[in-house]
Parts: sequence; C-alpha cells; structure tokens
Amino acid sequence: MRLWTIQDKAAYDDLCEKGVLHCDAALAEWLKDDLFRKSYDWLVGEMKGCVGEPPQGVEYPVWAWYLLFGKNVKPDLRRVEFRNYIGEHYVIEAEIPDEKILLSDEEYWHLVLSDSYFSDAPEDDEAEELADKWFAGLPSREQEQVKRESWKKVFDKACCPWTFVQATFWELRKEQIVSVRKFYGKAKPIEL
Repeated sequence: MRLWTIQDKAAYDDLCEKGVLHCDAALAEWLKDDLFRKSYDWLVGEMKGCVGEPPQGVEYPVWAWYLLFGKNVKPDLRRVEFRNYIGEHYVIEAEIPDEKILLSDEEYWHLVLSDSYFSDAPEDDEAEELADKWFAGLPSREQEQVKRESWKKVFDKACCPWTFVQATFWELRKEQIVSVRKFYGKAKPIEL
C-alpha cells in the first residue's frame, strides 16, 4: 500500500541511521495529553488485534496518509492542513504491506480523540437528538463500553466518508521508502 508520512529531521535522521523508524513516545506531543493518550492506547489495542503485536520496545504506531480528498496522492503542502509544520521536515513516500497497516477515517478519528460516542443515527437533528438521549440514559459503565465499541466504525468504509484516510503501522523500514521530499515548515509557534 502506498503511503506518505511527514517526519521531522530528527526522525528522518534516525531512520537513515538505524534503517527503521518507530514512534518515539517520549517525543510525541499528543501523548502528553491524558485524553489523547487514552485514544491512542485504544488504537494500540485495535492494532494488536488487526495487524499483530508491535516489535519489542515499540509502544505506539507511526502515522501516515493513505487518502487525501479521496485520492491516494502525496500531501499537497500548500494546503492549509499542512501549514502547521515548523522547521525541516520530510515527506516520505513508502510502500508497506497491506497486512501491516490499519486504516482509519481521519475526520471521524476526532470522535475518538474527543472521547465522544459515534452514533448510528442518520445525519438529521431529530435522529441525532434521540440517539444522544438514548446514550445519555445508559449507566456510565455501559456508556463507556458502547462508546468504545462505536469507535470501531472509524475503520469501516461503510460508516465514514473515507475522504481523508490515515494509516498506522508499527514501523517504517528504509527499504520500504519510495521517495523523500524535504521541506521547511514556516508556521509560527503558538504562544500560550
């Protein structure tokens, strides 16, 4: 499967030096947020069931793009979605065996990130309101179970638009690289 991952200079240098890239959890900003960590931990469990256990010492997956605007094409760095990078980065095009990849809908992944229930209701106000009432009426333990089960829909093409599709996999090996494109992100850091 053809994929594109965007990595910073340190990750790319590590890939070149070691011949393999794994997610370095200590450097992953998203994992510092408890809510996001919960979502990523859930994804790790799903990956173990779908693509197998990670290599020894690997806790979290590498992320890449499979579909952008419904097409299997490299990221267009001029688009607003890719303007948040700062400094030297690399778009790495790779070919990875299908059985080593878990695909998910990027738009609906945000339901997982926000710890939200993925309703089966048709997209109309009345149906959504009924589904929300039903879910809110469940005991909290059952809500958690139903919510986590609903998240599995992010992997289902029938439940999602499948316009922006992300790929997760345990490792990227140097021999899987098809091409590399260096770029310099010029986003300004957000001051808090």
